[in-house]
Amino acid sequence: MANSNNHPRIERAPRAVTAAILLAALLAACDAPPPEPVPPPAPSLPAPAEPPAVTPPPAIDSAPAQPAQPAPPPPPPPDEPTPAPAPNAANEPAIESMHSAMPSAKLSVAVDLRYQFDGAVLDNQPVMLHLAAIPRVAGTNLRVTVKEVAGLDVAAGALSVQKVNATGVYRQQFAVTRRATAPANMRVLVTMDMPEGAGFGFFSIPLDGGTNPQNKQDSVKQR
Repeated sequence: MANSNNHPRIERAPRAVTAAILLAALLAACDAPPPEPVPPPAPSLPAPAEPPAVTPPPAIDSAPAQPAQPAPPPPPPPDEPTPAPAPNAANEPAIESMHSAMPSAKLSVAVDLRYQFDGAVLDNQPVMLHLAAIPRVAGTNLRVTVKEVAGLDVAAGALSVQKVNATGVYRQQFAVTRRATAPANMRVLVTMDMPEGAGFGFFSIPLDGGTNPQNKQDSVKQR
């Protein structure tokens, strides 16, 4: 009987201990300070921008810049004859001071031809020749041409007039250069259409005369 009475006491002891532990835990929970609030996360800052790339300045040459040198002069041209003088209508001589060219025996054109050189006709020296065609009748297609020969250079085109009259004077200038092999005379062909038909004829001009009288006087003074 003694053993049966002791069993209830043994069961009550653990229950009391458990209750005491729970009560202590509740009291401890009440006395514990509330948990500290967690601070919000700091806002994220933007990443710093990269500095722009800096181009290094070009290297400065310490040596001073040399001034530009002028181009060397071109080599002198080879020896050439003096350039031919340019024709100038203001320098035309008066008709009465000009010489009459010598016509050929077979002349069939009614035209007189007068001439004059600006100076002496020297070898390899250009000189201006003045020609004046003077028709004696009206006509058409007047043409005055210097015949080309070896040793004589003539720089000018032919005189060509479509319509002429008996009172007109038709002029042309030629730059003439005489060489050592040139003949003594130069020949000039004159053609023109006349009422009775086409006419032509050669005129002869000596290369050793026919200069301007004033030029002759100057040549004498220089001697």
